[in-house]
Amino acid sequence: MRIDVALLPGQEFENSGSVCIVVDVLRASSSIVTLLECGARPVVAAGSIEEARSLHQRLPSYLLCGERGGLPPVGFDYGNSPAEFSRLELEGKSAILATSNGTRLLAMLAGAPAVLVGCLLNRTAVAEVAKQIANERALNITVVCSAAYGGSTFVLEDALGAGAIVDAALFPDASLEASDAARFARDAFLTARSHMDGAVASSYHARELIEGGFGGDVTHCAQLDVAQIVAVLERGEDGALVLLPYEQRDPDPSGRGR
Repeated sequence: MRIDVALLPGQEFENSGSVCIVVDVLRASSSIVTLLECGARPVVAAGSIEEARSLHQRLPSYLLCGERGGLPPVGFDYGNSPAEFSRLELEGKSAILATSNGTRLLAMLAGAPAVLVGCLLNRTAVAEVAKQIANERALNITVVCSAAYGGSTFVLEDALGAGAIVDAALFPDASLEASDAARFARDAFLTARSHMDGAVASSYHARELIEGGFGGDVTHCAQLDVAQIVAVLERGEDGALVLLPYEQRDPDPSGRGR
């Protein structure tokens, strides 16, 4: 079994034979994990603001969440703030989420054999589930960074998130082969681990968020191993991209199948 890291989603990487882990530390991956940790079931990922609005017309009871340029679009219930989500009581609620990069990447990878959502918050949990699926189905693992500006620009926090997941996957499994990119990301994580708050906060996107009043999100997203939820992506009966905890998968976004 091999683990690789795609530092940019536009680069060539294997997805047809891989468990893909989508990483968007600031903030889509962290938001999805936090929404599920707080009880939301399911989270439906939308590839655009327009798609989110269309989904909401069919699913009006769902919370409409998302961002455009970091801010909540007009008419949305919430933005894309994991720190805000962490303060909500979401048991019995469902959500639609549309973001600039992370949910678009989920849509791009929807045809992969398995797609999980990872971040610093759940890095050990997602690494363990990815290895379990990869072992059961004879697959490799590819950690795919969402990056910025439509996936065209490298971002530090996603490399650190990917490296954190690689580190969790490799310890104590010495039999797992790591690509050069995976080793690079892991080395970056190990260098930053003792000051993860500062390392994440030093990234360009984090500074943008802090200047925009979202410093609480940066602090929240820099936490290690505070979540056990692993979101898995499934296609709903109507084609919607549905995210549920790995042990509670249900491809029906209406919830009727549960």
